[in-house]
Amino acid sequence: MDQQLLHLKKLIIPFRIDALIPNILVLIPRVITGYLLAFVFAVNKFGTPWTPKSAELGFLEVSDWFVELVKQFGIPFTYMPEFFAWSAGFTEALGGILLILGLNTRITAFFVTITMFTTIVFRPWDNSWSIMPTFTFFCLGLFFMGFGSGKFGLDYFITKRK
Repeated sequence: MDQQLLHLKKLIIPFRIDALIPNILVLIPRVITGYLLAFVFAVNKFGTPWTPKSAELGFLEVSDWFVELVKQFGIPFTYMPEFFAWSAGFTEALGGILLILGLNTRITAFFVTITMFTTIVFRPWDNSWSIMPTFTFFCLGLFFMGFGSGKFGLDYFITKRK
């Protein structure tokens, strides 16, 4: 059991950065990314405690318009669009909170990156700039997979050696 915990600890330990300014430069985009994912992009497609009543979504419920959008992605998404839409909404909502906290940052960033990559590859685009938020979250996910939470995240305190 201790060996399994050691592997998990190695997976979440942030890249070691000792100086204050680089840690702040990891903190700021991590918190902004988390906020945007959880409180701006997820709220109208996935039911959270902070979803506005106007969205008419129950807790952990995915919106119909988002399921229809996911159906447009093609196979395999047309077979289980509710599942894929729910997974994407859950990743954005919970992933955003975890990024804000700096908790399991690398694992969370992996799932955010996969979600955004899937959207980039499969979503039918309208030749507008609407792909930019998705691409930006994809790039930030790669960044956080590499660096982790920095010193100002819970990952650092969980994995800190005594």
